[in-house]
Amino acid sequence: MQKIALMIVGLCCSNFAVAGLDMDRVKVRLGVTQIEPKDNPGDLYDGTRTHISNSYAGTVSNLYFLTPHVALDLLVGTAPKHDIYGNGEKIGTTRYLPPTLSVQYNFNPEGRFNPYIGAGVNYTYYLNEKLFSGDKLDITNSFGFAATLGMDYNINKNWSIGAEMRYIDVNSDLKINGTTVGNGDVNPTLYTLNVGYRF
Repeated sequence: MQKIALMIVGLCCSNFAVAGLDMDRVKVRLGVTQIEPKDNPGDLYDGTRTHISNSYAGTVSNLYFLTPHVALDLLVGTAPKHDIYGNGEKIGTTRYLPPTLSVQYNFNPEGRFNPYIGAGVNYTYYLNEKLFSGDKLDITNSFGFAATLGMDYNINKNWSIGAEMRYIDVNSDLKINGTTVGNGDVNPTLYTLNVGYRF
């Protein structure tokens, strides 16, 4: 398992090395993330009450430490699939890519327990939107604020395990056949368990 994790970490960090960055400043967290959108992101203009299901995704948090405590954090991941409901009935699905760039402060990076907080921006790019009715669904992409709260348990100088919570402000227009039919404040909360490696 450790060899597999090291291979994944190596692939994730190849761009850091190619860019000529100091690998001693790099840490990667590989995570499994539960995504919980806001329970009712918004009603359509005809009164239809919407709901978006929870989902899971694999995520990678790429950190580059500017100082011993302050790091740039780029979160990327697989494209999770969410079911879309209208008045309790499943009416469609969507996927999206949610890269998030933050500045993160680590309170105790060299200690056994390292709590951290972060703030930044997210860009949510929707793809594969589909309505079962056959109508064309379009969900506009979104820029928004992102906040992070987490904790690492440092097993040794390289390996850690941890958990974190992120809140992301996602606000998109919903269009059916080119006509705007509503607005969705999806605003998901992300819960992640991760394994970290510090070079």
